[in-house]
Amino acid sequence: MLKVDGLTVRADTVELVRDVSFAIAPGERVGLIGESGSGKSLTALSLMGLLPEGVTASGLARLGDHDLVGVPESRLKSLRGRELSMVFQEPMTALNPLMRIGAQVAEVMTLHGRPRQEAHRRSIELLERVRLPEPAQLARAYPHQLSGGQRQRVMLAIALANNPGLLICDEPTTALDVTVQKQMLDLIAEVAPALLFITHDLAVVAAMCERVLVMYGGRVVESGTLREVFTRPRHRYTQGLLAASRLTPRGTRLPTIAGSVPPAGRFPSGCVFRNRCPHATLTCETTPALTGDGHAYACWHPAD
Repeated sequence: MLKVDGLTVRADTVELVRDVSFAIAPGERVGLIGESGSGKSLTALSLMGLLPEGVTASGLARLGDHDLVGVPESRLKSLRGRELSMVFQEPMTALNPLMRIGAQVAEVMTLHGRPRQEAHRRSIELLERVRLPEPAQLARAYPHQLSGGQRQRVMLAIALANNPGLLICDEPTTALDVTVQKQMLDLIAEVAPALLFITHDLAVVAAMCERVLVMYGGRVVESGTLREVFTRPRHRYTQGLLAASRLTPRGTRLPTIAGSVPPAGRFPSGCVFRNRCPHATLTCETTPALTGDGHAYACWHPAD
């Protein structure tokens, strides 16, 4: 369904994402994890054709028979919301504060040629599908009149309006409390077609996804099935990330990864993790390839 090969994102001459490759099969749920600044959101925005001004993408990205990188905006516009859709982290910046909820859900359908009356009727059905109470009444509300969880459900309804084949979710539950977060995750798992789920929360990935990609420094440093990556991490960054997420007995020191994430575009040459890795050697000044059949990793000194 989706195939990404050698995706690179640049701001002028600065590489923000480098040589990212992965695939998502129809109906598959893939998690993309890593710290803030690792390039997760830029990867998603490049697939949607929504990169900020001055930031460009190169490489190959195909959804079915459609190219997503290096094509005119008019072509991407016809694909967004129809072939692939995205649920953003903060709905208040994505929803129009001056439009009623029903009109915003209907708009994404009318833009793709659906008659206005049919779009209005389906907007009510979609609001009901994402389990919003009294959907006909709520369709007349404005975004500020809804709770954070309700606004995020509206974003999901908009994303599903044209039955896209791929849904991209970028930290969709970060701003929600734990109870609402669980409801939202259950709903996404129930209604999503193929899914690319972006998060820094490992527990969410464990609950939502079948396969996982680990990003650091704008590169995919490890990929594989959820079980393989979480029970036997090979890259030293993945190993540190999982160790830092585990509960430790009271009074013991929480494991941490030494140092801090460098600013975008200022990661070291060679292995992007070598300036924070206790196992780094001179060999790590050469860029390791992402190798492995099924469970792949880009590390010169992988964990056993």
